[in-house]
Amino acid sequence: MKYFKWRDKHIERVQELSRQGQTAKEIADTMFKEIGVNLSQRSIRHYTSSKENIEQVVVNDKRRGTEIVINKDGSETSSTVLQMTSEQAKDQDYVLRAHGFDVNDWEIVSARNNFWQQNSVEKGLIDLYQSKITVKPRVENDIAKAIERLTNEVKPLKVRHEINPYRQNSLVVPLADMHFGILKLADIKSKLVELLDIINHGYKTIVIEVIGDTLHSDKINSTETVAGTVLEDVEMPNAIDEAMQFMETIVSASLFNANNVMIKSVGGNHDYDMSYMFMIWVKERFKQAKVDVNNNYRTAYLLDHVLISIQHGDVNKKIPGQILATEHRNMWGVATTAEIHTGHLHFDKTVDENGVVMRQFSTPKPSDNWEVKNGFVGANKLMYALVYDDDRLKVEHFI
Repeated sequence: MKYFKWRDKHIERVQELSRQGQTAKEIADTMFKEIGVNLSQRSIRHYTSSKENIEQVVVNDKRRGTEIVINKDGSETSSTVLQMTSEQAKDQDYVLRAHGFDVNDWEIVSARNNFWQQNSVEKGLIDLYQSKITVKPRVENDIAKAIERLTNEVKPLKVRHEINPYRQNSLVVPLADMHFGILKLADIKSKLVELLDIINHGYKTIVIEVIGDTLHSDKINSTETVAGTVLEDVEMPNAIDEAMQFMETIVSASLFNANNVMIKSVGGNHDYDMSYMFMIWVKERFKQAKVDVNNNYRTAYLLDHVLISIQHGDVNKKIPGQILATEHRNMWGVATTAEIHTGHLHFDKTVDENGVVMRQFSTPKPSDNWEVKNGFVGANKLMYALVYDDDRLKVEHFI
């Protein structure tokens, strides 16, 4: 086995797993899945039995007959003797109430029961359990919280405008890797003003492309990617609010200044699930726009005779042009120009691959701690607006 250096995050993780009731072998299996290293059970036992991992506060509740240990991670371990049936012992809500916990506020992390029988003068032979449970404060499901936040008091936005038959060109606004949470509205105030000036010129069609990683995290109460990679903490409720404000601003302006508005979307490796919920809000909010809500890794559309595919850029890297032609044969046959719009790598790049133009867009967000640490700080922090005529790109705005 290669040399492995224990760091504070590894020690804290094995101690957390130990407090959840996992054995040294189970902890070793869990850590191998998470970091890809086989840790020795001896090392794990060393760190989980250290003084820093010993519970700090013990509370005796004489009225309930329980002993409660308040752990360093915010969980509580309760021990008591209970008279209950085997079925009641399997009922988590019953066990929680028996230990004196509100089932709406707490959930069981681990439970252990030792069973014996005892003679009672009044009831005869009774079943008793030495019950020990570890509980933690109940946190609402992240997806449920996201749905509640994104659909609360959503009223469709309606605007009045006249269709202008003289508008000939179309505008595409690619939004790649916004990373709201790291990105604040204040960071892109001047860019937003410039983008609105471009939108206000008026177009036949405006397409807003949401190309993944609109939000920095895929969870509400912690900051993690879809794969579970832990990121530097950001305030996700505030990030969602600012993402909604941003989208409200540019979509409202687009509805006033285009005959048709389309919003196309794919999720990213940071926000795949949260992006889906966010797009549900967008669809409910802007009834006059044609909003594409999907859980696909790529999608495509025709803008007159221009075929455009959007995908985040973390998958389908080898032959994206061939995949586009295969998956969208009807549109491919109609198109005179084909483009693929991606992000993910946070720098600007345009390549013509056998007639399919690959446009990789940068990110407008400031560099986060990970990027600074690894030296990924040289890319331009850009937003874009692309003007097309019937069959090709005419103007590319770098904002």
